[in-house]
Formats: sequence, C-alpha cells, structure tokens
Amino acid sequence: MFIEIDGWMAKLRFSACHFIPNHPKCGCLHGHTYAISVRIEGEQVGDFIIDFERIKGIVNELCDRLDHRVLIAEKDPRLRIGKDKDISVEIIESNKRYVLPSEDVVFLPTASVSAEDLCKYFSAGIAKALRGVNNIRKIHVRVDEGIGQGAGCELEF
Repeated sequence: MFIEIDGWMAKLRFSACHFIPNHPKCGCLHGHTYAISVRIEGEQVGDFIIDFERIKGIVNELCDRLDHRVLIAEKDPRLRIGKDKDISVEIIESNKRYVLPSEDVVFLPTASVSAEDLCKYFSAGIAKALRGVNNIRKIHVRVDEGIGQGAGCELEF
C-alpha cells in the first residue's frame, strides 16, 4: 500500500537560484520553481500509513529553508568557496567569480545542485524526520525543476 502527494498540486514548492559549473547552458546563474512529490510505501496502522499533513509539514520545512536563496553545493570540487560568515560568500568557478550576501546563500551537503542531488537531499531530510516510524518500507521522492521535468529516487527503510 502507498500514499502519494503531488508537489505541484499540494503546493510543496520553492523557488531558488543555482548553477551547474562548466555546463554549457546551466553554468549560468539561473533559477527554477521546484516542486517536491512524495510517495510512501508501507503498512496501514489504524487509519493511515502516515498522515498526509505530517509529510507535507516535513517537506514544507525543507522547502522553506531553500526558498528564495542561492543554492551552493559545498562538496562540489569544481568550486572554491570563501566565507566571511556574516557578510558575504565568494564562489570561484572556472573564469567566474560570484560574491553574494551570506543571508542569500544556502550551502547543501551535496556534490552538485542538480535535480538528482536535490532529490537525494530531500530524501535524506524526509527519512531523518521519519526515523522511528516502523510501518514505512520505502519512500520515493521526485524533485521537479519545472512542470514535467525532474529527477526521482527511492530510499528503503
């Protein structure tokens, strides 16, 4: 049995800016409106596998952290990142240099800010929030960076 939440319809969305170093098109600073869809497989306990509102709350919390920010993959070996914690962040990539206000940047513990790595980030965050829920077998997460275009992954519990 499973439950499913469509991120576009349920408004599990955020808008953010990013770039993919050395990519011919995505190497330029640009933004997306992302939607996070979730499917959870498990056994029904009482009335539910898990309450929809609980999942939406977890995903909204993760989205809110990234909304209207510049996303930077702190493990991306193609970047040199300098931080003056309270003032600015300097990012050097190939022949580009970005200096951004610290408050506008979110560093993700990923090697890239692709839809695939954002999917892994959301999957890990959802799994962490659901730790101890014993009736869940698997979670599927899809991160769309526009309608009809995204990446999905699954985690077994």
